Amino acid sequence: MAESLAPVSDPLVTALRPGPWTTPDRAAAGVAQALGFETAQDPPPSWLRPAQIQSFRRVLAAVRRHGGALLADPVGSGKTYVALAVAHALAPRRPTACLVPAALMDQWRATAEALGLSIVLGSHEAASRGRLPDHPRGLVLIDEAHRFRHPHTRRYRRVGPWLVGRPVLLISATPVVNRLEDLLHLLLLAARDDTLRCEGVISLRESLTRGEGLAALGRLIVEARCVTDQPTRLGATSHPTEREVLVARDSVTFLAGLQLSRHRPTAALVRSVLQRAAASSPAALTAALRRYRKLLLHARDARGSGHPLSRRELRRFTGRLEDQLVWWELLPRGAEEIELDLNDLGAIDAAVTAGAAAESAEDDKVERLRELLSDGAPSLVFTSSRDTVRYLRGRLAELPMAWCTGSRAGLGHSLLPRRTVLGWFREGPGSPLPRPERVCHLLVTDVAAEGLDLQRAARVVHYDLPWTPMRLEQREGRAIRLGSTHGTVSVVRFAPPGPVERALRLEHTLARKAALPSIAGLGEGGRSLWRWRADLAELLGGKAGHAGAAVVPRDPPGVLAAFSLHATAAGREFRLAGSVVWISPDGSWTENEATIAARLAAAIECGDSTQPSPARLREALCLLAAPIRARLAVCQGTRWVAPSLAPSARAVAIRIQAEIRAAARRRDLAALEVLERALAFAGGGHTAGETMLLERLAVLSDGEFARALCRVPDPSPRWTVIEPRLGDLLLFGLPVETGK
Repeated sequence: MAESLAPVSDPLVTALRPGPWTTPDRAAAGVAQALGFETAQDPPPSWLRPAQIQSFRRVLAAVRRHGGALLADPVGSGKTYVALAVAHALAPRRPTACLVPAALMDQWRATAEALGLSIVLGSHEAASRGRLPDHPRGLVLIDEAHRFRHPHTRRYRRVGPWLVGRPVLLISATPVVNRLEDLLHLLLLAARDDTLRCEGVISLRESLTRGEGLAALGRLIVEARCVTDQPTRLGATSHPTEREVLVARDSVTFLAGLQLSRHRPTAALVRSVLQRAAASSPAALTAALRRYRKLLLHARDARGSGHPLSRRELRRFTGRLEDQLVWWELLPRGAEEIELDLNDLGAIDAAVTAGAAAESAEDDKVERLRELLSDGAPSLVFTSSRDTVRYLRGRLAELPMAWCTGSRAGLGHSLLPRRTVLGWFREGPGSPLPRPERVCHLLVTDVAAEGLDLQRAARVVHYDLPWTPMRLEQREGRAIRLGSTHGTVSVVRFAPPGPVERALRLEHTLARKAALPSIAGLGEGGRSLWRWRADLAELLGGKAGHAGAAVVPRDPPGVLAAFSLHATAAGREFRLAGSVVWISPDGSWTENEATIAARLAAAIECGDSTQPSPARLREALCLLAAPIRARLAVCQGTRWVAPSLAPSARAVAIRIQAEIRAAARRRDLAALEVLERALAFAGGGHTAGETMLLERLAVLSDGEFARALCRVPDPSPRWTVIEPRLGDLLLFGLPVETGK
């Protein structure tokens, strides 16, 4: 038999077995279907709408595969129902832990009761104080997850370790607020840094901190942009009058003349707070000046007693400016004094007196709002300032407006429970309350801009603009959502006067930040990164059957193919990754959307074809071997190409290696098994909570360290035997031949 053996030039090619020859349109459908993301086949619960089923199945598959996922469907599309459906599918007889904003706890409780599900609720605010749901291990749902985008906050540091070992579903339509790293910190709560290594992503942290989008993020993020049952958005802008521009110019000139501080970042921060107040209303500016006057007096007293003004006092003055990214990173930390210029006190005293008089003067901005609301269309009027809410309540007393701020709610001058006021504008679970006949409008701060269902509103008014597009979208999503009683919802922006815009660059900032989600593949502008895959799979994958091969006698020449990587562990098979590539005759290959979509369109238009000669088929398989080998190298070799370990992980690994040497000398096989597992964990990718666990392990005493190693989480699996499998194959540019 030996004389019949022949050398194999490329062993990988022998493992690539194309399916039977078929027509180009069927092979193209198979390639298109391979573009789609992994979906679970579990039957959806009856309460899901048809448009929500795909999100349910994709999220379920991602949680099972990666231990976590981010549900980023649009605001108002029913993400709560999708998330609860996933929880029910994973543990139908066990309650699910849910971390939600305190303002949304009643809404979540009512929805779960209406669906007959058991949940254990905890609030974001309680989590910041270390009070987390007492719940056995199981899926955790985190609503409005963008609130966890800062890794140095108490909320993040408390929740991260609590999530270790638990599957996590993050829920946020606006996960990117100020920078791409917002998304990174969210994902690391739910998934390990190397969870996408089989997709060629060695480290989420290293990729996203470079500001790069990743096509593989579609494995962790689920976003369906088409929600057909939502009302149509109709946008409009209300522009300031000439008198408003003159008043704004005077305010900006006055604020520019204040010294504030010799420390430029501190001065810029305080000035931006005062300018934003000026953009809102005379009452907001006066109140901000009063608060700043108190801060100056406090700084004067602190300086006289030898105690510097702390960063904490300044942060309390700025209020809800956490949405503005950069300033806090520039301010002094610790005991270093934050200097404020006390010479401003005289000018501020005079401005407060003048501002109190201005609150009763004519205000064209208020008149524009009065004229807008006079048509009686139920409206949500959003402002960033509680003082502006109070101001508008007084100036528009003839319009019986309900109102709601972070601390209070009411109708006119009467205080009412917040739940009652918001219930007047709500549909759905929880038995909506009948609204008083004359109450058409709800005046709110951003406390009502997240998560709440206020579907009875037909108009959203941005009386002043927030810092981020996330706030805009959250505001508008209160009315533009499933269950709305209106086919169209009007959205009206009150544009800031020119002097304020030039000082704050609000609209410029909103436009710049609005482009950030597209880098990560989110939003309307992000389709080209990874959502196009699901779109093409749905559009062209209907005729897919068994994997096959076909010839497309059209230029340019090349190979379009789908392949996947599989591994087996404990008798169970895992699909690790899947790809669709276009390979040119020179061996270069790409996964570019435009290239693949054009080749699929050409194949769909072709009629019948016959198979090529064996030599040409072998040439095609040899071309395909290169991208498969590149993906295999990353998937199998991550232990050698992994990014640098964090200092805590490195310190723990060094201590474990010392323990291994000691256990080897003792020939303690049981201890060696525990230590090898711990070392594999320390050297792999980690979630945010696991990183915090390593930080604590690194400083334990020797005895505590040895005992703690028995409780470290399981390491990420390291696949040693991976099998590539060829899907559908299309050979372009080959003349049709009759093969035998």
